[in-house]
Amino acid sequence: MKRYLGFIILGIAFSCNSPKPPSMDSAASESVPENLKGSFSISGAYALYPLVNHLAEQFMAVHPDVKIEVTRVSSGEGLADLLSGNCHLAMISRALTDEETTAGIWVIPLAKDGVAPVVNQRNPNIQKILDQGISPDEFMQVFTSGKQMTWGEILASDSKDKISVLTREEGAGASDVWASFLYKKASDLKGRIVEGDEEMIRRIQEDPLALGFCNFSYAFDVASGERKEDIQIVPCDLDFDDKIDRVEVPFRTLEEGHRSLWLGFYPDLLCRELTIGSMGKPSDPVIVEFLRYALGDGQAEVKKSGYCPLNNVYLQYARNSLK
Repeated sequence: MKRYLGFIILGIAFSCNSPKPPSMDSAASESVPENLKGSFSISGAYALYPLVNHLAEQFMAVHPDVKIEVTRVSSGEGLADLLSGNCHLAMISRALTDEETTAGIWVIPLAKDGVAPVVNQRNPNIQKILDQGISPDEFMQVFTSGKQMTWGEILASDSKDKISVLTREEGAGASDVWASFLYKKASDLKGRIVEGDEEMIRRIQEDPLALGFCNFSYAFDVASGERKEDIQIVPCDLDFDDKIDRVEVPFRTLEEGHRSLWLGFYPDLLCRELTIGSMGKPSDPVIVEFLRYALGDGQAEVKKSGYCPLNNVYLQYARNSLK
């Protein structure tokens, strides 16, 4: 517990003393090319799709002679498209591999996000789940053993209800993040594979005994900030004491989730940067201007779209990398 209290104190101090996000004027003040024309394509992570697609629509509204095509697949598929020349930019929700870095992929951060374990609020074992949580070791047994387990086995109860394990396709950023939390590889994850976060949420809403994981923003209604119907974030019993301490209590709203990222409450291995990548530093003026917009006026849309905004240090780093 002392270790977590240290993170809380440090996080609060950092948050209170952090300068305000830089004014969008600093990014907007740079000259914008006149009569911007051209087209490019973006492919990649489901996690980033809602935000990037929205930014693309806004950018095209301002620049009617620009055409941007945004395709949602997975981080792995988006990177494969980038490496093969089938897209100009990739939406990435995981760290690059050494091979991808060596291949010359250049990235800039766009937002922060996390991955959360989720269950159906109508699970007959929900109160016990919320009271004692599930430890990383128990999650590992459920997601990597390949054994059909019951809720009673991980909750030390007499429940015979079988766990319906749902996982994401290999190559999805969420799978890589969740697997790393379990000190495993995405290829080690077992369960029924679903494609995309929206499908994951729908399957869990339909099955009271389901257990899966998804990106923060998909577990909540972005407009209200409240959890989607029948969706419950599973508390992680990080100190293995079969009870949920104050710092382990699952967040009830999207705002609480973002705050837990900022203050260091949430497990570091489940947090990540969401990035945009290209083959080398982009030189196409249309792409450069789009990225400048995403890191300038477009940052106002990050929180509105359900993501955790970057702090001023990351924003300045990203903007400088475009110069």
